[in-house]
Amino acid sequence: MHEPDDPPAACPVCEGAYDSVSVHSSGLMINLLENELYQRVCVEPLDAGAGEGRIRFFHHTHEQAAETDD
Repeated sequence: MHEPDDPPAACPVCEGAYDSVSVHSSGLMINLLENELYQRVCVEPLDAGAGEGRIRFFHHTHEQAAETDD
């Protein structure tokens, strides 16, 4: 997992504000049940080239998720 040097200004999935972004190249687990910090994580697949895929996660706080859940 790593944090990109040039993250987008808004989440490309929901177009909302986000708290943090991370990029993953291997297996991972997501569990947001009873999570005090994050309400939602938007997922965007990326093509890293050379046949390698990456997944970018945009972590939304409860307040940020409420803004786009209308």
